[in-house]
Amino acid sequence: MSKFFISIDQGTTSSRAVLYNSSFDQLSQEQKEFKQYYPAEGLVEHDPEEIWRSVFETTKSLMAKNEVKSEDIISIGITNQRETIMLWDNKGKVLDKAIVWQDRRTAKYCEELKAKGLEKIITEKTGLLLDPYFSASKARWLINKHKVDPKKYFFGTIDTFLVWKLTQGKTFKTDITNASRTSLLNIDLGIWDKELLDIFELRGLNLPEVTKNASDFGTTKIFGGKIRISGVAGDQQASLIGQGCFSQGQVKSTFGTGCFLMANSGNERQNSSNRLLSTVGYQIKDICYALEGSIFMAGANFQWLRDRMNFFKEVSESESLAKKANQSSSVFLIPAFVGLGAPHWEPDARGAIFGLTRDSGKAEISLAAHEAVAFQTKEIISSFEGDGLKVEELRIDGGLSNNLFFNQLLSNVIQLEVLCSKTVESTALGAAFLAGIGSGEVSLEDISNNWIPRAQYEPNDDYDFKRYDIWRGYLEKLIGK
Repeated sequence: MSKFFISIDQGTTSSRAVLYNSSFDQLSQEQKEFKQYYPAEGLVEHDPEEIWRSVFETTKSLMAKNEVKSEDIISIGITNQRETIMLWDNKGKVLDKAIVWQDRRTAKYCEELKAKGLEKIITEKTGLLLDPYFSASKARWLINKHKVDPKKYFFGTIDTFLVWKLTQGKTFKTDITNASRTSLLNIDLGIWDKELLDIFELRGLNLPEVTKNASDFGTTKIFGGKIRISGVAGDQQASLIGQGCFSQGQVKSTFGTGCFLMANSGNERQNSSNRLLSTVGYQIKDICYALEGSIFMAGANFQWLRDRMNFFKEVSESESLAKKANQSSSVFLIPAFVGLGAPHWEPDARGAIFGLTRDSGKAEISLAAHEAVAFQTKEIISSFEGDGLKVEELRIDGGLSNNLFFNQLLSNVIQLEVLCSKTVESTALGAAFLAGIGSGEVSLEDISNNWIPRAQYEPNDDYDFKRYDIWRGYLEKLIGK
């Protein structure tokens, strides 16, 4: 009888349930979007119960449509949007809505902590910058708003909440990668840190047990029978696993709305001198660390060209348009529409187009959008190398990896071999791998030895490398550096 794995991929705008066979070939998926709440500028919220319903319904539908019963499922793996948090009581009643990772409501509070000189100790313990992006300040905001006793509430990122709901309150755990994004975990020791809890005024709050990524997260009985939950990881770490980046220096990049590059930095923590984040990559046995750099606008650049500039009806058309451009065009785009991420961290920067002439048109601006993503990727890879990592190739996934012109351009710009993942969505695959490891069906070595790309791109000499220097010059003018 055939056996299967299910990945629950809980994202920022939708939830997916994905079915894999025992060889980790994707067979089917179900997806459901849920509502985004924007109560004021800079505030982003989700309804946790709506998220839960989307997960339950997609998983139930996936099993029904594929005539798969609970006894046919070896185990479930979970991957999720990171940093988003919620609080709930011992009856499972959620306190207010979840505060999403994109939310900026605690920016002033974070600046106050910086003024007190506390960012250094937070970074030393967590590898993170002091920023409202991370979970701790959001939890403090919820407690202060509602004036509740933290001892009466459970703290959780999305993974913890889903495990709680799936096991009907019997399991209160998080994995180490999600925990590492809260600003409360000492990533050297892999434990919650009392000093950090005091800094964020969260002492007494009920915190989940921190476990390895491939572990026993309990059993769910809500789909007609018992199914084990054997693997959990935050989305970018799940992508690192799905891309098979298990050796020091291996780098993956997920090109979605934004772009997240993550480099395996080995079993000893690597601190960045180039304003990258030091974080936990995964833990199967010992902790494996990673360096991470974020680009805020990748696929979103092409959505902007489609939706606001009316350059084309489908994003996929951007590829053919860019091919028509004068490849020596003087047009360059700085896509700082929502500020700049790593390595600049300039939240107040805004987008700009430089070098327009009367010969400039849609094709040249489309080309500039492609180049801007490649140039930003090169910046972060240079930062990895500046921090001492030797990068020999880049493994990519995400929607933009379907753009063959971009893939070759990227290889030319970064002068590295570019390997496309066998699936566009490696996050769900990574969660399936963890479910397989956690249930004893496969090992890390099995996955590493059998990772095969669907396409490979070698750098060539057709590209004018001075274009990157010109783009960098415009960038420095824009941000005043």
